[in-house]
Amino acid sequence: MINLLPPRYAMQIRYGRRNANLRRWLLGMVVAMAGLVVITAGGWLYLDSQAKSLEHDNISGQLKLKAQNLSQVQKDATEISGDVKVINQVLSREIKFSALMQDIGKVMPPGTILGSLTLSKVDGAIDLSANAKDYTSAAQIAVNLSDSKNNLFSSVDIVSVNCSGSSTAYKCSANFKALFRNTAKSRYLNAAARPSSGQ
Repeated sequence: MINLLPPRYAMQIRYGRRNANLRRWLLGMVVAMAGLVVITAGGWLYLDSQAKSLEHDNISGQLKLKAQNLSQVQKDATEISGDVKVINQVLSREIKFSALMQDIGKVMPPGTILGSLTLSKVDGAIDLSANAKDYTSAAQIAVNLSDSKNNLFSSVDIVSVNCSGSSTAYKCSANFKALFRNTAKSRYLNAAARPSSGQ
């Protein structure tokens, strides 16, 4: 095929086609940039609204916690946690109350009965309550429990003795605090005895 167009005109047509292609590319780039601007602006607006929503939720949550008295709840939780730790210590030491009560019962003087035992410290102190016929019998309980021959307690303190005018046989109620001997700890608390002098 023979090109009969003058060279100048043919060049104008060629450059016109190139210009049309460039215009299409430029238009596509402008549209793409506009799309990026829209996407960026939309993302920024979305993130800003999410941040404000989270801040609002955080403030309302703090107000709810204040209204529900969080400090008291934390205090109660701390107390419960402490109680659970003590319970775990008690359980881990396998306290043998049945054997202990039998051995205490053997050394109780005549005219007295054992009321209750309460563990006051995991490491070796208990509170005892007993009933007695008179003050002398109540005092004798402390003497018998702290006797080294019985190998139970290193010391027994009388907390209180109250005698009433009741007609029952055991008129006096007595409370004691007793500290285990180290050898008794190994028997009743399942704990290794620690060395000590005179116990």
